[in-house]
Amino acid sequence: MTLADEAYERAVEVLRQNVTPLGFKASAELYDAVWARDAGVAVLGALLTGRDDLKEASRRTLEALAEAQSELGQIPNWRDATGRRNYYATDATAWWVIAVARLGSDAGEDGLSAGLLPSVQRALTWLRYQAIDASGLLHSPPAADWMDSSLQRWGKVFYVNVLYCAALQAAGVLRGSGATYAADLERVRRSLNGLFWPEEGIDEEWLSGWGKRFYEEQVDPQREHYLNFLTFEAYDTRCDVLANCLAILWDLADGAKAARILDYVASRRLAAPYPVRVLDPPAFTADRSWNPKTDLDRPAHWRNPPFGFHNAGVWPWVGGFYVAALVKAGRHGEAEAALERLAAACRVGRQGEWEFNEWLDGRTGEPLGAVRQTWSAAGYIIAYRAVADRAVSWAAG
Repeated sequence: MTLADEAYERAVEVLRQNVTPLGFKASAELYDAVWARDAGVAVLGALLTGRDDLKEASRRTLEALAEAQSELGQIPNWRDATGRRNYYATDATAWWVIAVARLGSDAGEDGLSAGLLPSVQRALTWLRYQAIDASGLLHSPPAADWMDSSLQRWGKVFYVNVLYCAALQAAGVLRGSGATYAADLERVRRSLNGLFWPEEGIDEEWLSGWGKRFYEEQVDPQREHYLNFLTFEAYDTRCDVLANCLAILWDLADGAKAARILDYVASRRLAAPYPVRVLDPPAFTADRSWNPKTDLDRPAHWRNPPFGFHNAGVWPWVGGFYVAALVKAGRHGEAEAALERLAAACRVGRQGEWEFNEWLDGRTGEPLGAVRQTWSAAGYIIAYRAVADRAVSWAAG
């Protein structure tokens, strides 16, 4: 058995260990609740195993989150067995929609709970109302996505809107409802590419609300990746590696853009020591996005020094989507090499091997955070199946 094969078997076991009566909890320790964004990744990975027990756990996970859906349609960020829940997230609802659609595609629509389809429609309505202008793009408050610590982004966040685009695309296949979301999907796709990869000649009426002069200052014929986020008259130009990989996987980025993004990741060695550092370049000094003073009251494993946690730390679940993006772009040799390094990242641990840690130091590769993290295991499964199948079937447009 190769290292990659063993990592796959170990990843499946982590998913099985983290199944609860509510579905997939986020980790074997620390995060003893069902988190919607973690669950979305878990379901994508679990269904790729073909295991009936993990398919059933996926169904229970999505139903448990739907039971806690707000009156307005928002899916909770997390809920636990005691009934506690938290709603402060924008990406959680989009991940849930994506996972429900994937389960429906895998099990057949008759295999979906009768209550999930109306919940999908309510969830998409809630997401739609997070747009505050004619662009159709969602507006997020600070810390409302998976980068929710002392390093934050807000306004129009590329990652959040890529997920919204994917959710519209995914929901469109349920019960032939594509026409319902087709117009929104086309508008969001056009706005995403226009706003976050600035080019000469764009003339959208809604752009004036964000400051066209600031947009024009970002036009760069040599651009190598999508921008991170924008607030009123200000862009953050760092590379959000996950969001750029998701843009490749869900066909938002065309072939030329995909090549530039993956070349950038390679040239910056963002997949070393392991796949993959999640932000580039890291923040070295305080700026609008990172306030190091807030780290003083946080446990060490949630702080954001350079190359730590969200500030260019290595996250294995993101590494899984990076490997899948390489496969999607036809870079199979690079994907195989990255898969081996991702397997090594999942094997390394603080107390022993195969801890599937939450994250690792972006320079040293030291494993940190929670162990047996569900989305670390699911991300590896996503990567493994992409390399083995030489395709990414779950992201088919």
